[in-house]
Amino acid sequence: MQVTRGFSNWKDGTTCFKRHEKSASHQEAVKVVMTIPSTTKDIGEQLSHQYALQKANNCEALHQILRCILFLCRQGLPLRGDKEEVDGNLKQLLKFKAESDTNLASWLTRKENVYTSPDIQNEIIKLMSVAVLRNVVSSLQSSPFLTIMIDETTDISNQEQVTLFLRWVSDTLEVHEEFLGLFHVPTIDAETLTSVIKDTFLRLNICLQRLRGQCYDGASNMRGTKCGVAKRISDIEPRALYTHCYGHSLNLAASDVMRNIKIMQDALDTTHEITKLIKNSPRREGIFKRMKENLPGMCSTGIRVLCPTRWTVRADALTSLLQNFEASQETWEEAVEVVCDTEMKARICGVSAAMKTFDYLFGAMLGEIILRHSDNLSRTLQQHSISAAEGQQVAQMTIGTLKSLRNDQSFELFWTKVNQTTSNLDVNEPQLPHHRKVPRRYDDGLSESDYHDSPKSLYRQKYYEAIDLIVACIEDRLNQPGFAKYHLLDSLLIKACLQDEIESDVNVVCEFFHDDFDKDLLIAQLHTLGVQFQDHFVHTNHVNVFNVKEYLCSLTPGQLFLLSQVKRLTQLILVMPATNAFSEKSFSALRHVKSYLRSTMTQERLNHYMLLHIHKEKVDSLNLKEVLNEFVSLSDHRIGIFAKY
Repeated sequence: MQVTRGFSNWKDGTTCFKRHEKSASHQEAVKVVMTIPSTTKDIGEQLSHQYALQKANNCEALHQILRCILFLCRQGLPLRGDKEEVDGNLKQLLKFKAESDTNLASWLTRKENVYTSPDIQNEIIKLMSVAVLRNVVSSLQSSPFLTIMIDETTDISNQEQVTLFLRWVSDTLEVHEEFLGLFHVPTIDAETLTSVIKDTFLRLNICLQRLRGQCYDGASNMRGTKCGVAKRISDIEPRALYTHCYGHSLNLAASDVMRNIKIMQDALDTTHEITKLIKNSPRREGIFKRMKENLPGMCSTGIRVLCPTRWTVRADALTSLLQNFEASQETWEEAVEVVCDTEMKARICGVSAAMKTFDYLFGAMLGEIILRHSDNLSRTLQQHSISAAEGQQVAQMTIGTLKSLRNDQSFELFWTKVNQTTSNLDVNEPQLPHHRKVPRRYDDGLSESDYHDSPKSLYRQKYYEAIDLIVACIEDRLNQPGFAKYHLLDSLLIKACLQDEIESDVNVVCEFFHDDFDKDLLIAQLHTLGVQFQDHFVHTNHVNVFNVKEYLCSLTPGQLFLLSQVKRLTQLILVMPATNAFSEKSFSALRHVKSYLRSTMTQERLNHYMLLHIHKEKVDSLNLKEVLNEFVSLSDHRIGIFAKY
């Protein structure tokens, strides 16, 4: 209905308006308004179906761009190329997908607003990483206890990077270790690292009072008793007990043994020199491979490099050299003839002469036995589900195995094996060293000097000395003050399962972890656990925390609530890790992401990239539609181009 003249009878306006409400024109107008879709955001979509369809197509093209960016970040691959970026991974991946997607192909032909620029990439990566981090933080809110793990390294651009992890235990007693970020710091002193921890907890809205454990390496800035990071965090939360990473401790124990047993130290030094001479020269490695092919019965394994920084490769390096001993000796004879440099010739002649000595073969074989056990223990401790309590148990198993080697029968078997190996190789027979006169300051003149009567007696002493030292070093390094409290927790749980006296241990636990447990309720529930556990595990002779975990996971929600304090006690035991290995593994991801060709990557992009690269499982479940809607809603211009899912 078209209005041709205005309304001026305002005195009778109410009556006129009521009459108009009953008219056919007004009712038709109301019907039209009520049938307009409520999801329509602008007048363009109301007037043009084609415009709405175009926005939907644009949104689908943007969704494909987000998927490509997410894929490259998850795999740790670079997005951009050189100069015009035509050869960049993102452009080429989009080009490949456009071959089967006409809508995307049409979108990529646009001259502007393609939404693939570096700034747009950074914005999208940030939104996706924040979504992942938000998911991580929300998941760990269910855990009453947390353990913090940090470590530092230097990246390819010579910047100090600090990685931060949190360990938590879910209601189903599953252990999780979550990467929270990578932070550039000007220095790695204790004050700076503590500030990084406090700032991260504040930004993520995580309470520091939930910390019950700290797991770092043994550097002075971390474990310093007066002003280290562990001490500063303990001043804020005394229940956050510090544990020196068992992996670092075990590595130091093995290093102590190698440094103090000369025959093994010399063998490792010679092995390191051999691996460098072969692996750093394509010509010598070619000679080595040719010698292996000519010798019958040689194994297919090549020479492994003796890496000084990795924890579990030393035994493998010694094993590979012992298996290729004869081929290595043949290599030096030909290699010394073709080399012209006098220094290199001297190095080759030196390792050739060392490999002919009995001391080298004995030291290498003895080192291989000892390091094989320590490497196996280190590899076990690096599992993320291993708690500090279980770490001590597997360490005791290894110590017991090493102690079993300290007897005459084991030495006789080892001595026979070494001599059999010697007879098949170009190695000298064992000999006693020349007798040396005792220094005057040690000569009391009351007794004659004690000398070994045979080479076997001399090497027996070296064998026992190495076994004793590795056992003593492992026990000393893993005997940490912070573990005493966690050992008490583990002991309390086991005593309850065996129905032993527990009240004295409960008093000590509740005194230290005061607000974490209700003392009377804990005692009652531990007695209930003892009765029910004995019925459930009738034939169990040895009880540990994982038997309790298995039992608790088998209960119904109501039964589990009946043992809620026992569940908290189990969570507290499991939350302390044995090693800080995941922080070390994140450094491998850092070297993969920030390589030589990507050394100019900004810190913000690197941090967001690392979150997406490490949290692969959460990236796979990421809701890209929500990320897309958030990206579009940040700009009115984007709202005009894209529709929302």
